[in-house]
Amino acid sequence: NPSRAISCRFDSGPGHMRYLISIVCVAILSACGKIQAPSILLPSENKNLTQVSFGESPQNYQKILKDYLINNVTNYKNAKVEFINEPTKLSINHLGNTYSGYRVCLSVNEKKGEYYRGYRNHFFLINNNKVDLHLFDSGLLTIPFEYCVTRNKSKEILVQDIPDKEISIESMDKIKLTSRNDLKYEELENELIKLKKENRELKKADKKKLENIEDVAKIETSKEVYDKDNNIYILCTFDDGDITYIFNESEETFRLIDKLDVVSYDVSFNDAYIVATNEDIELTINRVSGGAVISDISKGQCKLTDRTKF
Repeated sequence: NPSRAISCRFDSGPGHMRYLISIVCVAILSACGKIQAPSILLPSENKNLTQVSFGESPQNYQKILKDYLINNVTNYKNAKVEFINEPTKLSINHLGNTYSGYRVCLSVNEKKGEYYRGYRNHFFLINNNKVDLHLFDSGLLTIPFEYCVTRNKSKEILVQDIPDKEISIESMDKIKLTSRNDLKYEELENELIKLKKENRELKKADKKKLENIEDVAKIETSKEVYDKDNNIYILCTFDDGDITYIFNESEETFRLIDKLDVVSYDVSFNDAYIVATNEDIELTINRVSGGAVISDISKGQCKLTDRTKF
């Protein structure tokens, strides 16, 4: 990759002299591989953005780059990739052309034979969801640092001013997805958020059922209840407050009392339990301990008495 033309001209003379000059020319040309690339090959940032179109933002840039690498990297199945940054608008001039779009840089380690060649920076410019320009570190070209990482000049300091203690480095771009493990973690995190949302919705529905227990059956007048003999008054305490029931064993009736309204339940019982049901609501009371459960939703404690206080 010569940076200037090298001319080797052979004058007439003895044969051994022409042979010696040939050796010298070959040596010079061999050394050309260590000469830096001409500046014309290096991209430069385009400052004139008046007529620049960056295209739409590439929301699925990982998929775009994956498809591109599959089609352009020989041993793509063994190639290792690390995302350096997220898409950012950029316009550059390169070899007489202007390219504009969203830049993304990857560090790619390709496999050659049995060994990996080492990580090299790859620069991609995406315009309207297509890779419009792809440059990478090679013998001819080195990707400028500022094309992959956004510089923050306010954080520049002199070497002699570097503090002895740790300093935070916040100027580097942040990238959300850098490996397969991170993708898996994001999937698990999204699943957990989904489960928590479903759990909150279930709790709201269950609470609504408890709040509307008095609306799921026919409401009677309070006089129909209080005129009956052998009533047992049951006061149950749940998370949302106290609920009053009236149970009549001889009449096989069970009712919820809400102020002056009455809700009837179907009831079954034995010496140990009372099970009262109304539509989707099932109340189970342990007659020994006083423990109560409403439809496996709420647990409480009941006090059983044979008379009212007033």
